[in-house]
Amino acid sequence: MKSLAWLASVLTILGVNISNIVTFWSMASFWVRFFFVASLIATLFWLVSDCVSWWRGRARHHREEKSVNRYMLKLLQRGGSAKIFANNLSWIRDAPEVLNFLKSAPSMGRDIRTFVPKLNDLTSELAANGVIIKTYSWLGYEPSARFTLLNPDEPGSSLLAIGKGAFPDFYIEEFSDSSHSRVLAVARDLLNILERVNDDTVG
Repeated sequence: MKSLAWLASVLTILGVNISNIVTFWSMASFWVRFFFVASLIATLFWLVSDCVSWWRGRARHHREEKSVNRYMLKLLQRGGSAKIFANNLSWIRDAPEVLNFLKSAPSMGRDIRTFVPKLNDLTSELAANGVIIKTYSWLGYEPSARFTLLNPDEPGSSLLAIGKGAFPDFYIEEFSDSSHSRVLAVARDLLNILERVNDDTVG
């Protein structure tokens, strides 16, 4: 962690190590001791901040589809717009709350766009309710990635959620502009390219 690396640099500058810390303390002036204690306190706060950031940004473990469905509903409700990159959206079939939210989102002014290789009955149902569906069947490619980009056109408030694995060891990891701006930039570029080369747009 950066906090520990910073503390190590401070100790190196002061010439302090485990073997001579007692000698250092007894010989140090008041201001050197003050700087040393202040560095320890600052490191402690920085370390806590690092731990909190790690905890919030950790990959979420989901053992079953119901858990993912609850997560996805909360995620979609957080944004005013979203772009969903998927294969066939089959997971929505067993998530009526998510399906109903997506179907009602356009009428509430939310811009929902879904990117799938080809249309199916589920995407057609979503399109009939105003969800924009983008396809690219001419590529003959079935994607293995699954991700959702929340507020894609609002840098600073965008959030990228990427799913990986298989049940019971399925994980979803979140990335924000503040911590992973280049990762979000790659996702935006991919979605923008697909918007321009898609077979057809329905919805």
